Amino acid sequence: MIAEYPANLRMALFPQGVPIMRSGNNRFGFLLICLLLLGTLAFSPVSYGDHDRLEAGRSDYSHYPQGGSLFVSVFFGSDGRLWRIVPEKQYVYVDYSTDLGKTFNAPVRVNNDALRVKASGENRPGIVVDGTGKIYATFAAEGAQPIEQVFSVSTDGGRSFSTPMPLSSMSSEANSFEGRLAIGPSGQPYAFWLDERDRTDWRQPGNAIYFRELGPGDGNHSVDRKLADTVCECCRIAVSFDHAGYPVVLARFVYPGDMRDLGLVQLGSDGRPFSSRATHDQWELKGCPEHGPALSIGSDNHYHIAWFTQGSARQGLFYAFSSDGGQRFSQPQPFGTPGRMPSHPDVLASGRNVFLTWVEFDAERSHLLFMRSGDGGETWSSPVQVAESRASSDFPFLLTGPRGVFISWNSKKEGYRLIPITPTASSSDR
Repeated sequence: MIAEYPANLRMALFPQGVPIMRSGNNRFGFLLICLLLLGTLAFSPVSYGDHDRLEAGRSDYSHYPQGGSLFVSVFFGSDGRLWRIVPEKQYVYVDYSTDLGKTFNAPVRVNNDALRVKASGENRPGIVVDGTGKIYATFAAEGAQPIEQVFSVSTDGGRSFSTPMPLSSMSSEANSFEGRLAIGPSGQPYAFWLDERDRTDWRQPGNAIYFRELGPGDGNHSVDRKLADTVCECCRIAVSFDHAGYPVVLARFVYPGDMRDLGLVQLGSDGRPFSSRATHDQWELKGCPEHGPALSIGSDNHYHIAWFTQGSARQGLFYAFSSDGGQRFSQPQPFGTPGRMPSHPDVLASGRNVFLTWVEFDAERSHLLFMRSGDGGETWSSPVQVAESRASSDFPFLLTGPRGVFISWNSKKEGYRLIPITPTASSSDR
């Protein structure tokens, strides 16, 4: 029973380890320990009564009822605020920072009723803010099915959120998960997710991608539409927008022969989706890589992709670009240190400047690195390490803020970090 309590409580009560009761003579001691645990739980920060009186905090999660989560997402609003969504076991929170991630305001609950929240590196919550200040949030939780993707909207600047509703019109019949929010150049918000509604033969791998436009009426004005089939069930998708403002999705598909390579899905001017294969790594795998790709489309309409593979043609992290709308890609360029398990890359294009970030692990620390190209991905600078962690860490993500380009990185020990990587980006003193 004692081992089921949170690790921070066990360490606080028993810094030398949990006592083991070996005989009936220790019944009194056992009862005393149970009473101590119950009393500590009643007044500790993990008590659910504290969900209604949260305070502002620094970049760590000590002010969160259950210590926050690794799997957070962030988004810069037009006013320069950095909005963050943080999942815990039963509640999802939103807070914001006005000092580039040094401190955050008091978190606000997205869901007022407790849910069994499902969050991981690939199945992470999302947040975006449109030009009017409306905030959209999405996350996965147990519903009518074991997992469903839900969304919620705030129209009062993040002071409150609408009751979370399923994105999928078939959520009562099929699982939906691994959602992704994105805002197009016109300000139109979109939601994308993986959906199991079309699977008829469960011996065959692959789910569908569905999406819908959000907006007036808290997103209920549009129907969900199918974008693609036979997508890897465990790899998050990447979304960007072409020069015409149409969404472009990069996903890991399951091609014939169980090849788990990448493909692009685009919407034509008629609204119909069309797809093309983007990589030919020949990664044959009867399983889940849990390693989604990254995509960024620059203002010149050049497509930039980064990904991980263990195919017979190549292994490791790779980058490539396309100057013809994704029809053909450049020769894949490897990056990262092979002996240090490079993983989970992200890419961001800002004009001719392109940025890559990723993590490496040396058996003791996770290392956060980035490199930059000033000529559209033709040549690259040497990798630069900008942070490290001795504890569990999340995937890194690139984002453009009002003062430059940043890397968003979260780790269990050091907390949340927003790291500037361009000269115009202001330092967050880390």
